[in-house]
Amino acid sequence: MFSDELNPQQLAAVHQTEGPVLVVAGAGSGKTRAITYRIVYLIRAKQVPPESILAITFTNKAAKEMLDRVYQKLGACESYPWVSTFHSFCLKLLRKHIHELGYSNEFVIYDSQDQLSLVKKCMKKVNVNEEAFPPRSILSHISGFKNDYLFPSDIRVDNYAYGHQLKAAEVYPVYQKALRDNNGLDFDDLLMLSAHLLQQHPSLKEYYSRRFRYVLVDEFQDTNATQYNLVRLLTESHQNVCVVGDDDQSIYRWRGANIENILNFEKDYANTRVIKLEQNYRSSQNILTAAGAVVRENVTRKDKTLWTENAAGHQIIYYRAEDEVDEARAVCERIQEWASEDGHSFNDMAVLYRTNAQSRVLEDQLRQRGLPYQVVGGLKFYERREVKDILAYMRVVLNPVDSVSLKRIVNVPVRGIGKSSLDKVEAYCDQHGLSLLEGLRQAEPQKIVSTGPAKKIAQFVTLIDHLQSIFEEREPAEFLNEILARTGYMGKLEDENSVESRSRLENLNELYSAVEQFSESNPENTLREFLDTTVLVSDLDKLDESRGILPLMTLHTCKGLEFEGVCMIGVENGLLPHASSMSSPEEFEEERRLCYVGITRAKSRLMITNARRRRIYGSTYNYQPSDFLAAIPGEVLKKEMALGGFDTQSSSSYDRRPEISLPEPASRTSYKDGDYCVGTKVLHPKFGSGVVVNREGNEGDWKVVIFFKKAGKKKLAVNHANLIVV
Repeated sequence: MFSDELNPQQLAAVHQTEGPVLVVAGAGSGKTRAITYRIVYLIRAKQVPPESILAITFTNKAAKEMLDRVYQKLGACESYPWVSTFHSFCLKLLRKHIHELGYSNEFVIYDSQDQLSLVKKCMKKVNVNEEAFPPRSILSHISGFKNDYLFPSDIRVDNYAYGHQLKAAEVYPVYQKALRDNNGLDFDDLLMLSAHLLQQHPSLKEYYSRRFRYVLVDEFQDTNATQYNLVRLLTESHQNVCVVGDDDQSIYRWRGANIENILNFEKDYANTRVIKLEQNYRSSQNILTAAGAVVRENVTRKDKTLWTENAAGHQIIYYRAEDEVDEARAVCERIQEWASEDGHSFNDMAVLYRTNAQSRVLEDQLRQRGLPYQVVGGLKFYERREVKDILAYMRVVLNPVDSVSLKRIVNVPVRGIGKSSLDKVEAYCDQHGLSLLEGLRQAEPQKIVSTGPAKKIAQFVTLIDHLQSIFEEREPAEFLNEILARTGYMGKLEDENSVESRSRLENLNELYSAVEQFSESNPENTLREFLDTTVLVSDLDKLDESRGILPLMTLHTCKGLEFEGVCMIGVENGLLPHASSMSSPEEFEEERRLCYVGITRAKSRLMITNARRRRIYGSTYNYQPSDFLAAIPGEVLKKEMALGGFDTQSSSSYDRRPEISLPEPASRTSYKDGDYCVGTKVLHPKFGSGVVVNREGNEGDWKVVIFFKKAGKKKLAVNHANLIVV
């Protein structure tokens, strides 16, 4: 079956249905096709009921694409397999069973802004200073605990040295209690509590193991410890688990992904069948040659070699710019050239970079040329102020103990309830163990605040009570209209009548359209389901695929996508690899994988650029070309370099000079502007070998911060340190 539609390795991945299977799928090797056919084969050939199959991937976009392909192959059926992201699957699981853990099934999901508000409050409770320990950093460490499947009871504060992680360990139990008191979950809780639920309730684990007899997990290299535990709990009774992934594309270590999950899968699951998909259908041979040469430098990886029947294709353009403006101008001209020569639309191409800050100069150039573009990863629609305000009203109606949403709207629009009054009510609530709404309800009778604010608070409570009373009687879109009208929110914006207020009104009209469209497409679902969808939207779900829009995005965002032409900018030591990775072999290897991911997004055209000097974050830096470029064979590169000095004001096309050698680090006896820049490798007579991670001062009097393998970070004066550049 399917022998005429799949290659032998894909066919093996489809037919090996029983027991644990690891499919090592290289970039562009048709893994989505193999997974789709595997699902269809289980249903058609093995007569497995569709509802007994669970397929998990990492983005809504990927889940939709996979499900669409299954629909196309199966046609009309009474039931279909469950295809979703980890978070969506866990959300459905918890909506049914979270009461077993002591939560209400009407819990709310806090987005990143809500989490930040809550963690700030918790930091105050345990006297953690926000200036010394930024709340976002504390949240990041708490997320790390949850990704590692560590509950507050698992954390031993004395195991952590002084610093952000220690403070996060102190805040974590307070933050988790606050979430529970608000009947709220953050994104990591969706995963952690689902695994905990199955672990603590064997009957539920057995039920879902019987229900999902066949489990498939895509992008397995991106799973964290919590997700891995969840998969094991679901499959330990039948072992019919097929995981698909590529260790060379593991690029999310910073958010908890553990590459060991895929590397050690065979150890954890006995008798695993390993199948490698190495034939690439996406890229030209030159692009694959470059990508393979880069990633083979890594030590921690499974051996594989991508190959293709595609032609060698165009050489890869390597452009060495004078500065970031010259680089942006060169990229824009190349994009226009490809569009003209190859007939590509702008949305067939993409510009990729390591950090979001790199997009600014590129955006300036694109605007000057009138080229349409979209920055993927900008402010999400559901995170815009007016949208979040109205969604907060909805959440309070559905979940009255949600104090974070309640605090957001208690004085929005302005109704005379100030911070000092709210602080008094919150103190009263803490003292008496009440929810914030109940505290507001008692503000007037208990004389918690003075008469004027008390009346305003009473009016607000009456408003919330009224909204709750009409909620059950209205369709979601009608209920939204009631909120906009009765709160005065819409009227306030209409009275303001400014450019900003009109834009905000447009966003609220778009919110109405979104609710209306959701209701039409999902007539059996409630407002709660709509609110759930608003917090599970990812950047890629917003990618505008209409013709003529050039996408700009980070290398982390681009995984899973493909384009006819790709420009990778800023490929230099300090950016790619990033300076933060210089001191860690594991992080350095992940940077190399990031470079590999970027290269393999390209089908036929690839341009790689860097700059001799770059102004970023308000300072000018001199970067060397990335060490990763040295691995790329010269025959696949067409090297070009800017001429004419640093005149970035000229509007003329950049000059091209072919076949310029890549600059190499060398020992120097005089200090030039490019010496001891970030990424330079040095030797010190006492501390040994190290890498420059920062430089300051003036030419001839540099002060450098160096990370030494044995001695750690040291700040040294170049004039007195006796450093040798290697």
